[in-house]
Amino acid sequence: MRPSHLPAALALALVVAACGGGGPSVPASVMAPALAPVGEGDRLYYDNSGGIADSVRIVVRSVDELTDVWGRATSRQSAPPPVPAVDFASRMVVVVGAGRLTPEDQIRVDSVGIRTVTDAAGVDEDVLAVVVRTITGCGRFQVDAYPVEIVTVPRFGGDVRFVERTSSDPNCGPLATR
Repeated sequence: MRPSHLPAALALALVVAACGGGGPSVPASVMAPALAPVGEGDRLYYDNSGGIADSVRIVVRSVDELTDVWGRATSRQSAPPPVPAVDFASRMVVVVGAGRLTPEDQIRVDSVGIRTVTDAAGVDEDVLAVVVRTITGCGRFQVDAYPVEIVTVPRFGGDVRFVERTSSDPNCGPLATR
């Protein structure tokens, strides 16, 4: 085989192996455990008025931390809602902020679940994966908004990893300005 064909042959071999030609298959549940969607009852707060104007990913594990972040998130409200009661023995709070977007754009915590990852030294560790979805609107409004969402999730003592996803509003159609 000529050297110029080697990269193409290697790529083809990898595709064949990935499609099942490379040995026994591993069940999908072993490779990627299912994530649990965040329930509506776990969504504590959503706003886009700018109480938290930065793009943030925050894990809150105590009442004091929640009181602080809640005060910042609701600071632009004329009558801020009270800090919700959270049982920090079994739950923790995740705060996601998108930074400056438009009123049509949203940020959501889609789902959470424990995943096993391998660190640089080859050691496996369990982490809590938090899937964050940023949804871009149709571009009809050209004013600033700062979407933030606060949710409760099951308490996890280890590392939390945020998995970023983006999508567009499916209702925009071909005339969207973005």
